[in-house]
Amino acid sequence: MSSPHQFRDHTNVGLELVIVALTLLPLLALLFFYSSLPERIPEYLNLNGDVAVWGRKSVFSVFRLPLMALDLQMICVLLKYGVWQGSANQSLEDSEPLATYRKESIKLSLNLWDWFRAFIAIKLGASSIEIIFYSFERFHSLTTLTRITSWAASVLGIAGAAFYGYRLLTVNRKLKEAGGSVRIPRAISRQNSRGIFYYNPDDPSWFSDRYAPNFGNKWVYLFLACLLCLPVLMFLPMLKT
Repeated sequence: MSSPHQFRDHTNVGLELVIVALTLLPLLALLFFYSSLPERIPEYLNLNGDVAVWGRKSVFSVFRLPLMALDLQMICVLLKYGVWQGSANQSLEDSEPLATYRKESIKLSLNLWDWFRAFIAIKLGASSIEIIFYSFERFHSLTTLTRITSWAASVLGIAGAAFYGYRLLTVNRKLKEAGGSVRIPRAISRQNSRGIFYYNPDDPSWFSDRYAPNFGNKWVYLFLACLLCLPVLMFLPMLKT
């Protein structure tokens, strides 16, 4: 079986435009209102929609959520790309059932990451502009809308993940029953592997069969950098209070 076509063949242009808009528009709105924001702004809300943590206005505190949204989008895109890139190792000796199940498994995995991206764009987009709505009296009535949007995005995100996850488990079970494997087998020489370290520029997969990152793949470094930025964006304001 040949590997999937180009990465863009697994890209929905309409969905990408929506995700880009929902990710960038809150950032632009905050840039527009930044100079008018008060010196004391909300940073965390409780489940009732009340401000749990107030913070001083700064570039980091105002743009933390939009930056987190961008970071999470990068992580999801990179993981989606990693799934597609790793599929280049598919076996040419696969029987027709194995080829069908493997192709369906890859497609579901890519769709799952797109679903996560849509969920992140909606939820964090709504949460990002809450700073504006809570900071200006004339926008207070819109805080209910952002909370509803955020909660709806959470419910749909969990429901969609469960749906795709269940279908993925079903297909992968059929793949195993047909004699295949979710992870595509490949030969790995000892010189490429040193314990948890794996370096093989000729292997398009991001991880070895032992789940060690393939440091021979340049995209792994960008993925790890984005991953390290996430806890900083999430928890630094809490540590400063």
